[in-house]
Amino acid sequence: MHRCPMPPNRHATSSPLGSGSEPRQEHITSTGWRIVGKAVNLVAPTEAAVSISSGREEDILFAAKFRARPRMGAGSVVPTVLTALDTAIARDWQDAPPLTRDRPLTRPAARFHGLRWEPIAESGAWRGELVWRHPHPVVAGAPCTTHVVLSEQPGQTTLYVRVTADGGIASVRGTVGAGQARPSFLTEINRLLRLVSDGGVAEPRPLDDAEIEDFVRDILLSETRAHPIAVVAPLEDGTFVVPPAELADELLGLAQLYVIDRHPTTFRLTDTLGDKRLSCYWGALRVYMPEFSCADHPEDHPLLVRERLLDPVIRADLVGKLGRFAAFRIRLPFAAASHPVPRPAASKAEIAATSPSPANTQPVGGAVDSTPAREASATPTAAGAELLQLFAPLPNVLSGLGGQIGALAATIAQLVDANAALRDEIERLRTTTAVRAASTTSLERRIAGLEQLLERHVSPHETGEDESLTEMRAAASAADTKDEDETESVSLRDVLRQAATAHSDGLLVLDAADRSASESPFEDVDRLAVILDAMAGIARRRQEGGLGTSLKEAFRDLGIDYRGGISAGTSERHRQQYVVQCAGGQAYDCREHIALGTSYDPRHCLRIYFTSRAPLEPRFVIGHVGRHFDVATTT
Repeated sequence: MHRCPMPPNRHATSSPLGSGSEPRQEHITSTGWRIVGKAVNLVAPTEAAVSISSGREEDILFAAKFRARPRMGAGSVVPTVLTALDTAIARDWQDAPPLTRDRPLTRPAARFHGLRWEPIAESGAWRGELVWRHPHPVVAGAPCTTHVVLSEQPGQTTLYVRVTADGGIASVRGTVGAGQARPSFLTEINRLLRLVSDGGVAEPRPLDDAEIEDFVRDILLSETRAHPIAVVAPLEDGTFVVPPAELADELLGLAQLYVIDRHPTTFRLTDTLGDKRLSCYWGALRVYMPEFSCADHPEDHPLLVRERLLDPVIRADLVGKLGRFAAFRIRLPFAAASHPVPRPAASKAEIAATSPSPANTQPVGGAVDSTPAREASATPTAAGAELLQLFAPLPNVLSGLGGQIGALAATIAQLVDANAALRDEIERLRTTTAVRAASTTSLERRIAGLEQLLERHVSPHETGEDESLTEMRAAASAADTKDEDETESVSLRDVLRQAATAHSDGLLVLDAADRSASESPFEDVDRLAVILDAMAGIARRRQEGGLGTSLKEAFRDLGIDYRGGISAGTSERHRQQYVVQCAGGQAYDCREHIALGTSYDPRHCLRIYFTSRAPLEPRFVIGHVGRHFDVATTT
């Protein structure tokens, strides 16, 4: 059974143990193994060999550049930024000393930790550089490096932030993991300071009907615009699917957010653009990329409609794509190249291949007449001329071979993509078949139960059968039911626990769900097992950014009755049922649910209440598996 997410492991290098005169050697690895004794000398140097470097350009997950200003217009912003960095570092290094303006700081590097802080003061200016290794905030086993450069000059402070992953974007599940790697300390800094990005304050800007034409002409269609512009529209009742302040925080440093004030204003935007496919309305979020024109294809400018905008994983995928886009236009001003990644020591074969031969080595301090050697090399022999003539076409042959290899590699890549798509489709069809078969089996069981009920209550004379024959059938039916009860010893709670163990990467089952499953009399245990397997499959595809649609459509394609929320008229007292707390005190609002059965009879009706919108939790968090929650119409 999976409980609440545990806090990240604290890694240490070594610590003396024991009370004797000789300290006991100990080393805790990045994976949690504790090694004591002489073996520490064999293991610790290996992990310490990891260097603290900024990371490669191709491995960037997030990049942003800001100008920082104090909220009240007075004082330096550097202490505020350093305090926010200290808070973020303390989550992975509890005893970390604070960052200061005048004292460097270093922590030895290992796979999941390491730090280098270098403050430099020169000619009236100040600069601080932080290179910090840490685990990815969501993806387990993925080390990342956050590189921060804080530059303070008279009248201006600039903040550069860049995050890379050791294995590149592939090691963090693609662009979804890249979006989830956005530094959390930026939110705190933006709350205390005024961060200016791409010429504007990093806050949502209102957009009314009178400003639409100027907005389209001067901003969206601007030929000099180099940064994305995001537009969020309200629903018809004036509310927003996601609060604009929350969207602005997620897009901080990546796109300037404009908020349409009223639903009728979206019609003016559509008329101005001349194409409703390029517009934004009904609660959607649209990101207009640079070089936008009204003749562009709609897919060139990402659109998240209401259902997709509600999904934090899909929003993380958008943030990841924008972060990758920003990486190509934002460069650290210095320091990144001043600490290159150390080149590994050359092997003996490489040393031998690059060492000069004895014939070409000159003795130290002596002069050697190399004229005869140059003359000999300038006058090839007849055999050498034949060899040169023989191998003359070789470069052309190799060039053609390289082109053929490139074409073959492209063909193989296409086959791999087609095979992956075919595999996903087969898995989807298999899951759909299993879900529908389980639903059919459930219906057949209920029909058989109704038939048995009719046979027991209808008079033998009305059915035209002998009374003894009816009694024999009833006895046989009771015997079959007893045999089924003996063979089907797996309970609803057992199925839930098995799914939690088998699909721990996609499902997080809370204690409350375990308790509700143990109290539920739901009879169709097999159907629950199939539904949980399907949920785990959708959760995995969603984490990898391969869902390609909203959760509602994904579940509907599998024949599952998914409902994304509860009725707007639900009372506050009834809404409290959906808030489930785990043992660690964290609360999850499990309003999304899957419906099995349409009646309120708990033997034939089951609800799986969960949330796919928990912050920094890509899995589906299941808070209740059992009877239908109380509503105003419950009888």
